[in-house]
Amino acid sequence: MESSTDFNPIRNWANELHAKDTSKKVRAVKKLQAERGERLGGRPPYGYRKKSPDSKEIVPDEETAPVVQRIFQLCAGGKGPNQIARILTGEQVLTPANHAYQKEGKSHNHVDISRPYDWSGSSVTGILDNRAYLGHTVGLRSTSLSYKNKKLIRRPEGEYITVENTHPALVTQELWDIVQDVRQHKKRIPKQMEEPNLFSGLAFCADCGKPMVLHRASTMKRKRYNFTCYTYGKRGKTECSPHHIREDELCKIVLDDLQRVTHFARLKERQFAAYINQKNSKELRQEMNALQKELDAMRKRDGELSVLFKRLYEDHVLQRITAEQFRTLSADYNTEQKALQEAIPEKEARLEKLKASAANVEAFIEKAKRFTTIDHLTPELVRLFIQRVEIGERAVKYSRNSAQSVKIVYRDIGNMDSPMEPGERQPHITSLPSIDEIVKMLA
Repeated sequence: MESSTDFNPIRNWANELHAKDTSKKVRAVKKLQAERGERLGGRPPYGYRKKSPDSKEIVPDEETAPVVQRIFQLCAGGKGPNQIARILTGEQVLTPANHAYQKEGKSHNHVDISRPYDWSGSSVTGILDNRAYLGHTVGLRSTSLSYKNKKLIRRPEGEYITVENTHPALVTQELWDIVQDVRQHKKRIPKQMEEPNLFSGLAFCADCGKPMVLHRASTMKRKRYNFTCYTYGKRGKTECSPHHIREDELCKIVLDDLQRVTHFARLKERQFAAYINQKNSKELRQEMNALQKELDAMRKRDGELSVLFKRLYEDHVLQRITAEQFRTLSADYNTEQKALQEAIPEKEARLEKLKASAANVEAFIEKAKRFTTIDHLTPELVRLFIQRVEIGERAVKYSRNSAQSVKIVYRDIGNMDSPMEPGERQPHITSLPSIDEIVKMLA
């Protein structure tokens, strides 16, 4: 017995080593599966079903896929997760957990069979955040603490493994981008005023560059809802001016110009594309060249800082400089280099975006063809076509009848308007040139 007991520590050590080794192998296999785009979970995401009982392949579920698509459409239309949850609850749509329970007959955590239609905002948010609906498989989103502690923890998003186009998508990339943009800029509003701000995150002051804030209340008449400059509201007239414009006026201006631009794009495709390319090519090249010069200078300085830090370290080792000098200079160099290394990727992304926009006229035309009739604005429509709206100050400050410039920057094609000329009575956007004028410009 004593001999057997003497070997227990060795046996325990061997067992623990085996468990640790097995855990490493399992993690390696799971990572390999994730990199191949294999699904690692059990139940398919809501909106999908297994192609066959034993298959890992998933396909759209005829019953729930339309619900997922409707959730994205409602969000693109300006509805928040809680508003969407109330709509689905009112329409008595089964929650994901209860739908799975009725299909499989199996209960699991967080399923309340007594309230099968009680959707929550968090359930809707989970769907809106799930990239599986783009047709991508996202793996390794969670892991256990160790082979000893099996408690699951969420990984940082940067550690996820995403494999694209592994199954049929339920939403397009375009709709996904619109939804994320709407969610990013949507503000909470009272239930009695559930209509969204169409220009949230899109309207800016032409002078200070800060957002325009929409003022509205249940006690105000709708026609009195108005935008004013954020800087003016916070700091007063010493910093900026109000740039006041009524919401209904801005909607009319944008709708009118959007109708003209899309009509022209559909009616005269070749002339429209030629006009846009000629108009934007010069200013686009100038911006790209300026950005490239900035990038080159930043990369050069980043390299110089690395060399300087190396020399500084050598001087410190050889005692050419004091320890205090080394600490001060190295801190300055590190701070500058860190700022550069954070800014360079942003500049690179901006440059790539500009390069891509140079060939996006066709994308705008294709979008214009999809919307043959635009009789009112929706958040989805606004974000699909418009990148930003810049509100200028009136020629005579605080005058309701004075001229006011409104600049619309369209996605893919840039600015299609010019500021209002002084003397015009109401906010207005200069219409597109006539076909004859464009032909003359292109000649």
